[in-house]
Amino acid sequence: MHSIVFSSYTLLPHSNNILNGTLQDFGYSLVARQESNTGYISVLDNVKDGFRVMRCDHSLLGGEWLPQPGYEHNLREPVYAIFVMLEAVRLAQPDSGVQEDQGIPKNALVVGLGIGTTPAALVAHGVRTTVVEIDPVVHDFATRFFRLPSNHTPVIQDAVVFVNQNRYKARYDYIIHDVFTGGAEPIDLFTVEFLQGLKDMLDEQGIVAINYAGDLQLQSASMVIRTVLSVFPSCRLFREDAAAVELSETDFTNLVMFCRKTAGSFGFRKPTRADFLGSQARQHHLLPQYEVDPTYLITRHGEDVVRKNKTHELAQTQMESALGHWKVMRSVVPDTVWEKW
Repeated sequence: MHSIVFSSYTLLPHSNNILNGTLQDFGYSLVARQESNTGYISVLDNVKDGFRVMRCDHSLLGGEWLPQPGYEHNLREPVYAIFVMLEAVRLAQPDSGVQEDQGIPKNALVVGLGIGTTPAALVAHGVRTTVVEIDPVVHDFATRFFRLPSNHTPVIQDAVVFVNQNRYKARYDYIIHDVFTGGAEPIDLFTVEFLQGLKDMLDEQGIVAINYAGDLQLQSASMVIRTVLSVFPSCRLFREDAAAVELSETDFTNLVMFCRKTAGSFGFRKPTRADFLGSQARQHHLLPQYEVDPTYLITRHGEDVVRKNKTHELAQTQMESALGHWKVMRSVVPDTVWEKW
């Protein structure tokens, strides 16, 4: 009983104080933590460098820089550029020259909340935004510790259930698919059937952005990309950063697949000052830059796609991806901090 009460791993108020006494030696401070239906959720501040992150088990769901004196914008600067790039759904337009009516209010569906970087930006642009998040603690922490605006429609539900219930009812101009990946992706959200449901919910001129975090050299990445391209007739793929000049055994990155419901090429309009929302990160990373030719990725490792009743092959490949992801995460936050918070 004594060891439980005085252990820093026990989720009790006084144990947080014990834990912070240790973390401060490494320049970190625990803000909050709680066990939930997707795992162990916690929020941590890097006091030295001035940023805050949210963790779910062995991955980071997002982060933002803490405001400095004189910072006057409502949205804080995101630490990770990938969440800014997802906002480029607003910039997509067909090459046919057909321009969307900027005066008509837009609707967006965000599957997977994280800290709320993308939905907060969409709301700031006046987009009516619905957020589907399976974990109530993630939504609570995003609201309390990352200033997720209240003027969105939250749906705390399994996304598979939500899509099945609404695929023939709701229509969205933009869909953001940004679920926990990097070795522990919810496979049901990458199946042909689920993606077809998202396609059914897109407006005819709508666009979906699907974020995949993983090692592009692995079979799991090829299967997911091949599945996405089998559902959507027109896609463009962009990685978060430039590819290495020389190929290595691993290529871990975030890859965003922008796809349209209808065939035909599309591009991205030049962003204006209003699109940046006063953010330096958006000035540098909003417009997608590092395009990837999918041919190489989809022709490797066979021809299989992920189907609802045939997910075992993707599940079998996740262990290798998870190990690679864990190595990357430990380069972001020190080992000792991962182990204690």
